[in-house]
Amino acid sequence: MSLLDAPQGLYGYEIMQMAGIKPGTLYPMLARLEDRGILVSHWQESGVEGRPPRHIYSLSAAGRILAKSLIDENDSTFAPQLKPESL
Repeated sequence: MSLLDAPQGLYGYEIMQMAGIKPGTLYPMLARLEDRGILVSHWQESGVEGRPPRHIYSLSAAGRILAKSLIDENDSTFAPQLKPESL
C-alpha cells in the first residue's frame, strides 16, 4: 500500500513503518510536502478513550499527478532490457 493507493490517507505511523524512516526524519518531510501542496492532512479523533487524535496524510490532486508522473518516469527508466554494466 502507498499514499497513491490509499484514497482515505494513511497515518504517519503507517507511513513510517512502510518507508522505514525514523519519526525525526519523516514528520519534517511530511510537513514540507504539505507546505508545498503535495500532501494534505487532517486530524482524526480516536474511537478509543484516552487515545489521542492522529494525523491522516493523503496526496493532494497535485501530489497524485506528481506521483503518477514519477512512477511513469521510473517505469521507462528501469526497462527490463537495461542492465548495469559489468565491473
